Amino acid sequence: MEERKPVPAKDIEAVLALYGFDTAFAEQEEYLHEESEDRVRVVLSVRLADGRRVVLKIMHEGGDDDAARAKTERQSVFSEFMRKNGIRTPKRYAADGRFCLAYTYRGLSCSVTAEDWCGREVQEIDPEIAYRIGELMARMHLLSLENGCEIGCGTLFSAAYWNDVDAYETFCEVCRDPRLDASAAGEIQRLREEKRNALRSVWDRLPKAAVQGDISTNNLVYEDGVLTVFDYNNAGDEVLVSDLVLEGLLTAYEMDLPAGADPNSRELLFPALLQGYLSVRRLSAAEADAAWEIYTLYHALWFSRIVHREDSLQELVRRGDYAAANRLLAQMLADLTEQDDGRFREVQPRAHTGEAYK
Repeated sequence: MEERKPVPAKDIEAVLALYGFDTAFAEQEEYLHEESEDRVRVVLSVRLADGRRVVLKIMHEGGDDDAARAKTERQSVFSEFMRKNGIRTPKRYAADGRFCLAYTYRGLSCSVTAEDWCGREVQEIDPEIAYRIGELMARMHLLSLENGCEIGCGTLFSAAYWNDVDAYETFCEVCRDPRLDASAAGEIQRLREEKRNALRSVWDRLPKAAVQGDISTNNLVYEDGVLTVFDYNNAGDEVLVSDLVLEGLLTAYEMDLPAGADPNSRELLFPALLQGYLSVRRLSAAEADAAWEIYTLYHALWFSRIVHREDSLQELVRRGDYAAANRLLAQMLADLTEQDDGRFREVQPRAHTGEAYK
């Protein structure tokens, strides 16, 4: 998608006017700017004359414009509900009773929103921040579940169905190579189907509610020991333990570590996040059982074990390092068959920052 010049001042002024702001602004900063003939994705902030910095989003993803605005409106209502109930999240602005408004930009009917700027996003993850993320997620889950919050769409993180961290099709393609251990690969495939079928058999009975849907470091600000969460554009309705485990693994394995940190310290992150979560919201027996199935399935077949990384299965096979590739298959199989250690049922005493969370 072609990179464009900054959004013209006249368009920013027009969007500000929709929300009743003084249209004088300074310090325009763009975080995302993608445009094509039929798509617009812009996120920027400006400083107003009164000193406030606000974030404006201008979006056209194609499809039904009214449906897109209705979805963004429901996500905004959810964001404001969280904010008004003690979750630190940016205030969203409304005009004529609506948060999401229509604006024609580059000839396309776009959805626009305005919210407060809340600071610079977290750049690194460590056990302390992971623990705080777990606490925050649990607080949001409780609020949503207890108040019957619904948005009316899915999320990126359904462990039993489609999700954004699944590279299983690529795994199957790579495993057609006859130099890989066919027995291990076949058993992994069998267990994967067995676990997904087991999850689907209980999925509709597990607690489900609206979730923020992307509570990664990219959407968090951490100041004075407190997290602020922003960006609800992936918010939807999800089984809560699916959101917990898949977003927890994403935080643990895909967010940046501090410079010079031991790469093995990643193994501290998911346990830390989980303990933060359980310190606020305990899981039922059925949820704990499902969480273990989700954890063993996706920990074993985590997408960056299969693609992208230099030590991924796909890359090892491409380089012809079949010994390392078969060791990785053996580890995946061991992770899939790991026995439930009770971690989703027990709250452990919290370690000091920098120490392991057992």
